[in-house]
Amino acid sequence: MSSDIIFVLIALLGLLILLVGIVALLLWRRASRRRAREKMASTRKRSSAGRRPPAASTPLAQKTEQAAPTPTTPPASVRPTPAGAPTGPTPSPSVSAPAPAAVPPAPAAPTSPLPSPPSIKGGDKIRILIVDDNPDTRENVSRLLYFEDDMDVIGQAVNGRHGIEMAINLKPHIVLMDINMPDMDGITATEKMSVDAPYSQVIIMSVQAEQHYMKRAMAAGARDFQPKPFTADELINCIHRVYQIGVPIYQKIEAVERVQATMAPQQKVKASLEDTDTPVIVVYSAKGGAGTSAIAANLAAALQQIQGDIVLMDADLQFGDISVNLNLRPTRTISDLVHDDALDTELVPEVVLAHDSGLKVLLAPPQPQLADAIMPPMAREVIKALKGQFKGVVIDTSSQLNDLTLSVLESADYILVVTAPELPAIKSAKLFLELAGQLEFSPEQLGVVVNRTQQPGGVRTEQIAKVLKLQHIYTIPYDPRIYMATYKGALVNQQDVGAPSAQAIARLAHELWQKLAHVEEKMMPVEEVA
Repeated sequence: MSSDIIFVLIALLGLLILLVGIVALLLWRRASRRRAREKMASTRKRSSAGRRPPAASTPLAQKTEQAAPTPTTPPASVRPTPAGAPTGPTPSPSVSAPAPAAVPPAPAAPTSPLPSPPSIKGGDKIRILIVDDNPDTRENVSRLLYFEDDMDVIGQAVNGRHGIEMAINLKPHIVLMDINMPDMDGITATEKMSVDAPYSQVIIMSVQAEQHYMKRAMAAGARDFQPKPFTADELINCIHRVYQIGVPIYQKIEAVERVQATMAPQQKVKASLEDTDTPVIVVYSAKGGAGTSAIAANLAAALQQIQGDIVLMDADLQFGDISVNLNLRPTRTISDLVHDDALDTELVPEVVLAHDSGLKVLLAPPQPQLADAIMPPMAREVIKALKGQFKGVVIDTSSQLNDLTLSVLESADYILVVTAPELPAIKSAKLFLELAGQLEFSPEQLGVVVNRTQQPGGVRTEQIAKVLKLQHIYTIPYDPRIYMATYKGALVNQQDVGAPSAQAIARLAHELWQKLAHVEEKMMPVEEVA
């Protein structure tokens, strides 16, 4: 009997300790919230001393259909008092109700197109566009970001279609996008914005925080998902995080814009290149390791068998691999065309090397530091000289989208974009295809070849075509024989003409030549090819 009493007392004591702990936790959380409110009020009081805010700040942002929280009265020193208005305390506007008449509304967002943004620098602000059909939410989010020195709300859109138009014109870094909107919902708008305005990175805001909404948003191209209601710190941290993710994209697109600003002289060069019938095929991959150099070398050799008089140029001037792929010693390279900072294209026939396949090769410099002597205008002049002396030009390029690579792409009649059945390579190819329109490349100038298809664990070809939104893509199957040939410094059609990769590259060469050859007499009949 005594043991039962002891057990009951121990149980009661444990329950009492648990209750005391719960009470202490509740008191601690209440004190923390009070300290946070006091800190926010103190911070905004100090900020308001230097400039006049548009309206009282609100701690949360949410849609009108939610229950309105109990209005709170911030300190009088935080709220601005318009001229002629009574000086007594006025309630702060809640998220789900319009602001009182005594508080002036936030300044109207600009609706006219702004000039293109400058290059990203440390002193620039993060430009933000708010897309939400609820005017209270738009104003309250604007107020949350008003006191941030590195952020600037440059516009407000009332639905998804309006948001796409403003994103194209204003080019914000960040778009805060609601899901449920009339005319066009946020998911559809995000998907279209990723194509029409790739510069802008989307953050989805929604009261619907279910998992399937988040998955749909990310699949549409959103960078993050911010459930409502949210605090100012949560929103600001989310914007900073997404901005850092988008910095490489901003830099790539701005590099394209810098090239477009100097395209007038380049158009003259391109026009002169188009005066001849010699096609220029540029093999490019936005992701290293996709097999660009191996495909360029074997494609050039296949074209040599079909047509003859083909030259292969290695435009990856710092770290080109064509010499390794063809087992050629770089005794003469493109750097031998430059003397006293001047280019001498008359030396091209003496500088190109002969391969045992009959192919002529213009190699990259043997040392990376020598690449600095080859400027983008020089590269264009070299391509022009090659067009005048050969019947076809194949160019291997670097994956870096710098001024030199862009100049080579501008000189191309056809760009063969190489990707692989791996998510990073597919993502990079998709991004480049989206940027290609800004470079004024027509769809007829672009083709995609998927290397290493049927690779174990790789993405299926039909899924890649769906992601890239292409009706037709070229494929080269996964084949260890092409890698064995590369390791030996040989071409796969020299090692094994019946290899699946060799046959796929031969078909690719036939299709490309039929697409690009301008003069019918230049083409040899297919049945005459050995």
